[in-house]
Amino acid sequence: MMYNQKVSIAMCTYNGERFLKEQIDSILNQSYKNFELIITDDCSSDKTIEIIKEYLKHDDRIKLFQNEKNLGFIKNFEKAISLCSGEYIALADQDDIWKGNKLEVFLKEIKDNVLIYSDAILIDKNSKELGRTLVKSEDRSLVSGKCNKSFILTNCISGNTLMFKKELVQYILPIPENISFHDIWIAFVASSYGTITYTDESMTYYRRYAEQVTKSTTKDYQSFFDRFKKKKFSKINMNMALQKDLKSFLSLSILQKDKETFEIIHSILEHCEKFDKIYFNSCLYKILIKYKDEIFAIRKEKKRKKRAYRLSLGLKYHQITLFVC
Repeated sequence: MMYNQKVSIAMCTYNGERFLKEQIDSILNQSYKNFELIITDDCSSDKTIEIIKEYLKHDDRIKLFQNEKNLGFIKNFEKAISLCSGEYIALADQDDIWKGNKLEVFLKEIKDNVLIYSDAILIDKNSKELGRTLVKSEDRSLVSGKCNKSFILTNCISGNTLMFKKELVQYILPIPENISFHDIWIAFVASSYGTITYTDESMTYYRRYAEQVTKSTTKDYQSFFDRFKKKKFSKINMNMALQKDLKSFLSLSILQKDKETFEIIHSILEHCEKFDKIYFNSCLYKILIKYKDEIFAIRKEKKRKKRAYRLSLGLKYHQITLFVC
């Protein structure tokens, strides 16, 4: 019976004193009580450790591990996952808030799937809801089933919203060195080895605040040539990041039996490798159109053909558009 099984919660911390108490409180107050909270701290210099040690005095379900050197967030999550002993493993960020019945709902609804997740409600620095969710919109939706093609190019699963069965750990770890984010890797692995599902209700409050912003939307171009240079640099960087993710996916042994996904990834990777030398890749476009409802399942149906077209463009085409856009 699932209610006799232990859940491990892997939380990574780094200078998280500002919101840490709210998150820990939301976990300790879960309606489902059979869990351990594994916290791996990545050399915090604020009061994070002091806060956690105060909780340790009152709840023996919490276990703290302090890194001797900074690992970075991906390797820190890898360490936290490796320390988990429960039949199920959920990930937690240091600055979010969980709904009180999150674990209970996940355990009830995961069934035969290897991973379950949900959308997340966006909140601000004062824990006030922002009136929208992390993923669902007019253009994006959640996906379920054996659907690894949907994670080749994009992701709808945030690490702080998922829980998976411990049987996946042998395939998830070690997390590839060059992967962009741990959650895209976990999503791809889970949907390759089994089926995934999600809850209709958002089970996590995802905090957005100024210090988190990593992408500027302002167009601070000083001249046309500056715009040209920055746009080109951006496209090349995005292409290089995609190549690293694709190569990481190809390292998964089960893909040797999944010829469709294997060939799709190879075709996209070949396109990326000659990206700066071409205008348009018609061969890739045909492949993307053939599998568009799977590859672009996260996107709304009316957007999928356009996504296939844009992905098939090379840098030479993008450079031309700078003269007319």
